Amino acid sequence: MMRRLIACLLLLSVAPIFVYPQSAPDPRSIDGFSTQRTLDERQLEEKFRAIPSPASAREHLRQLTMEPHIAGTKEDYATAIYVRDQFKSFGLAAELKEYEVWLNYPKTLPVLELITNRRQKLSVTEAAVPGDPTSTSPKITPLFNGYSATGDVTAPVVYANYGLPNDYEALKNVGVDVKGKIVIVRYGNSFRGVKAKVAQDQGAVGCIIYSDPADDGYMQGDVYPKGPWRPVASGQRGSVQYLFDYPGDPLTPGRPAIPGVPRLKPEDATDLTRIPVQPISYDVARSIIQPLAGPVRPRGFQGGLPFAYHVGGTEAVKLHLKTDMDYKQRPIWNVVARIPGDSEKDHLVILGNHRDAWVFGAVDPNSGTATMLEVAKGFGELLKQGWKPNRTLVLCSWDAEEYGLIGSTEWVEENAAELKANAVAYLNLDAAVSGPHFGASSVPSLWKLIRDVTKDVKDPKTGKSVYQQWQDHNREGRSETDDSAGEARIGSLGSGSDYTPFLQHLGVPSTDMGFNGDYGVYHSAYDSFYWMDHFGDPGFLYHVAAAQIWGTMALRLADADGLPFDYADYASQIREFFNETVRLSRRRNLAGSFDEKAMMAAIDDFAKESGRVERARQDAVRNGDTAKLKTINGTLIDVERQFIDARGLRGRVWYKHQIYAPGIYTGYAAQPLTDFRQALDDRNTSNAKESLERIVDALRRATTTLKQASD
Repeated sequence: MMRRLIACLLLLSVAPIFVYPQSAPDPRSIDGFSTQRTLDERQLEEKFRAIPSPASAREHLRQLTMEPHIAGTKEDYATAIYVRDQFKSFGLAAELKEYEVWLNYPKTLPVLELITNRRQKLSVTEAAVPGDPTSTSPKITPLFNGYSATGDVTAPVVYANYGLPNDYEALKNVGVDVKGKIVIVRYGNSFRGVKAKVAQDQGAVGCIIYSDPADDGYMQGDVYPKGPWRPVASGQRGSVQYLFDYPGDPLTPGRPAIPGVPRLKPEDATDLTRIPVQPISYDVARSIIQPLAGPVRPRGFQGGLPFAYHVGGTEAVKLHLKTDMDYKQRPIWNVVARIPGDSEKDHLVILGNHRDAWVFGAVDPNSGTATMLEVAKGFGELLKQGWKPNRTLVLCSWDAEEYGLIGSTEWVEENAAELKANAVAYLNLDAAVSGPHFGASSVPSLWKLIRDVTKDVKDPKTGKSVYQQWQDHNREGRSETDDSAGEARIGSLGSGSDYTPFLQHLGVPSTDMGFNGDYGVYHSAYDSFYWMDHFGDPGFLYHVAAAQIWGTMALRLADADGLPFDYADYASQIREFFNETVRLSRRRNLAGSFDEKAMMAAIDDFAKESGRVERARQDAVRNGDTAKLKTINGTLIDVERQFIDARGLRGRVWYKHQIYAPGIYTGYAAQPLTDFRQALDDRNTSNAKESLERIVDALRRATTTLKQASD
């Protein structure tokens, strides 16, 4: 009965698609399409963008968030079946792809006790919230960290701010040593796995991580359920895998987790912490931090709790922390759908979003999953009307992203040869909607595509284009004399979502994007359908806009005569990155330790050749020169691959991209020109020289590749 009701709702939601506006086609050209092909493409896109609907997006999200669905559970499997069956109902061929990977769940409820002049048991669960029906679910797991070690430790407590190297230096400066102690650190400024690694390296025997109200609680605004921010009894789950070392299944680095592949012993996996790590809410953190003695907090350590923070480290306040983890090989399930292409069917345009969540995951990730299903529905309707893409479209619903990008990484490692040869681009969507403000990160060659598409999609609230609203929001708060934002700013790709294996392991051009807003319930039981319906996207209009943008980008990449890649933007961005690092080197008296001229010459040559290929591409599109376009398109796909160095980054061989990767301590954030920048941070002139030479070699390879298209 429920399936029949859902089918009726979905049918009603798509009924209006068969009535299209009769307005004249938009005469503006589309990059990569001839004049006549532009008219055809605009008509196709207009049809596509009429198909996603708020009602069906809402129903998809409701279905996907009915139960907690941590990776590897039967509830997670049920969401995989739901997505697969929806793909099939739209006319897409879809299948499950299973991997066996190393995952942990809490075997028993974690134990956290505060020991002062008495022993006080502290909560490791989240409270039910009036009005949010799913917050009472008995299936909600206690607060825990993916890949925490099992442990039972009792030790004095030290408050270590954000838990980064400079915070431990500040503690040493006030005479506090964390060796043999349990540190309590707050979320923010870096990935939680970095906090665990630094704590372990500093000699701590355990790590507690909490969300401070200054960062995502009441100091930001009204807390849930009155507002969108984190309430006092909410904590942040999440993985503490050393993602900066390598993502994916910890026991099969660089290889897919399939039968017959050798696996490491868990104790040999270098991306797993060896100490127990436990997340807590900020009302529990208050119970720990408030009684701490020792020095008053160093500069920058004060959070939002209403008392002066001290750093502790004395015998007067101790913690007992016990974590008992159930580690096993567990199945996970990707869902992969393909729409075969026509004349260039071997070339792949890939769209991806993960499906697993720490609890209900209304924003992260299932706003993206609901959006993907709206895109799939749109493609399915176009197929029924006789459309066939020129290049093959692949839609991927990843599993176990939350533990460490596992589903996408295993699939990429298994299909590496095909992807290296044929992947055109990877378009990622994770937390698609948490508010009305669009943002994007991308390799620079796809900046123009993102901006062009967002100019063609309307912002649901203002009626402006998404691009104009994006640009206006970026300008808010800037002075009238600040002209730094001619174009809406597109960020750099670091890590923390499923584009990582595509870009940084194989060199597939990638994007990531979404609509953002006030979102304080990340990785909690309150990231729920109720939260989305009341705060994130009431009316589900931005789910529709996200689907329109994502699908339009994919259509243009699938059907363009000349692929819309612009490497002149890439050259400009690399120049900006290098100039910034040169300024840093001068401040640190390291200038002269590397060959600045060779790098500038390599950038100049790359920029010159990029401009030449762009002119050739435009001419070939205008003249309908299919033979020339075939050569140019092959070149444009191959250029990004040239930034891959098979030797990998220093000490992190899985990461191979010479321009983009996460830093060791930056967490999700990119550290462009990664090894070179790290060498400057380490003040290691030998490493700086060698790493810059690798970047120069990569630029020269890319330039040589471009010349093949312009000769």
